[in-house]
Amino acid sequence: MLFDNAWVYFFCKNLFKNMRIFFFLLFNISIDANILDREDVKLFIETQSATTELTKEEIENFLSKAEIVNRVIELRSNQPESTFSWNRYRNIFLKSSKLKAGINFLLENENLLNRVENEYGVSKFYIASIIGAETSFGKNFGTFNPLDTISTLAFEVGSNFWKKELINLLQLSKRYGMDPKNIKSSWAGAIGIGQFIPSSYNSYGVDYDGDSIVDLVNSREDGIASVANYLKVHGWDPNEEVVQELSINKKYSAFNDEKIQAIGTDFKLNNFRTKVSSSDLIESGLVEEANYSGEAIPLVVFQGQNTKIYIGFDNFRVITKYNQSSYYALVIHQLAVELKKKYEKDEKGR
Repeated sequence: MLFDNAWVYFFCKNLFKNMRIFFFLLFNISIDANILDREDVKLFIETQSATTELTKEEIENFLSKAEIVNRVIELRSNQPESTFSWNRYRNIFLKSSKLKAGINFLLENENLLNRVENEYGVSKFYIASIIGAETSFGKNFGTFNPLDTISTLAFEVGSNFWKKELINLLQLSKRYGMDPKNIKSSWAGAIGIGQFIPSSYNSYGVDYDGDSIVDLVNSREDGIASVANYLKVHGWDPNEEVVQELSINKKYSAFNDEKIQAIGTDFKLNNFRTKVSSSDLIESGLVEEANYSGEAIPLVVFQGQNTKIYIGFDNFRVITKYNQSSYYALVIHQLAVELKKKYEKDEKGR
């Protein structure tokens, strides 16, 4: 009887496990064995083979391996930058385990980061912060592959942007003899330690280790230098502030996320495309004092149990080129600041 019960348990357990795998595949991957027969794919192949250096046969060979991944479409509409509160989003990156991992990353790559910082004029703490946010300091490159994800976005979403990314991926794969089916990526097909989409890989990737290959997956040197290069090319100024905190008007000091969204101003808050002068910010009533020059991006967030107001300068805007989210840029700044504090404090004790 004991044997019978054990056998039934074992059978049911494995049946359940296999059913989970089956339904995962059913609902997350739609395998189109004849993707090359799709009219939109045929048109794409004809157009790109006529306008790029890739031949029809090369494009067909790549795309014949592509699978449509439904989960990618779901993730595209549910990113934490747009669905999480600031507190919830911030806590992902500012927790103690993340800071500890960041310090370890800084120490393990200290000489390399110092060289890159000196050469590119980009703070090693912001480089590390971006890598921490993107891949947990090089520990997690994603669970997808760029061929499937970008093919899904190109043909299921039907976006010209993603079709251009697909061609960039194929060009990249051809240049370096890479198999895009065997590379780990994010849901958006971002690759390597700094999570570069293919066009960024092609445009800003750096062969820092001098082996004639830009390898953002296996070369720590190339990956770190490429993040710095991306920021530098987009206008990073080592002599400029990134973010400044101001004193918010007391009447807004206990505003939560919902109330912040309802604040009426002549400009959009927490929008990286918004720029206001200090006089405009004072006139809005959000602050009583502000003395910065030029224009800056106004950010009002409910952080912890308090309402905070920050202004982002041009370096903040540069970070939004990496990810078009004010939340992302602000958390990169705050993580970089905390890493710098802890690194310099620990340095005194070393």
